[in-house]
Amino acid sequence: MFRRRPRITEEIYGRLMTSFGRVVAADPLVAGPATALADRVCAEEPSLASSVDAAMYPGAAHHHVQLLAGAWILANDGATPAHTAEVFEEAVAWKFEPLAKGAGAIARLTSALAKGEGERDSRLDSLE
Repeated sequence: MFRRRPRITEEIYGRLMTSFGRVVAADPLVAGPATALADRVCAEEPSLASSVDAAMYPGAAHHHVQLLAGAWILANDGATPAHTAEVFEEAVAWKFEPLAKGAGAIARLTSALAKGEGERDSRLDSLE
């Protein structure tokens, strides 16, 4: 089935960032896992994350990815529609792609991991 991509503007992006920024920061049960997921994504794509940071501000990639991860956590808990998290993924990719070629992949990786589509590290030594 064909779906139209959402039309993203700076205003819409700002609203998404503000809304999820408030919600994610207010709930430690969302903020903790969202931060951990952002840490992993930025560690897996350090060159893209640093390119985004250089174009925006230090820590920008981590912050935006953390809020996207929070959106997926809220969607998985039923607190927000999954469609909203999908739109936010598109918005983050829209924001990052012009900043560095391929940087939209950071948003897609975040969503994939948040939805459980990524590979899990089950080694015991990874807990140290």
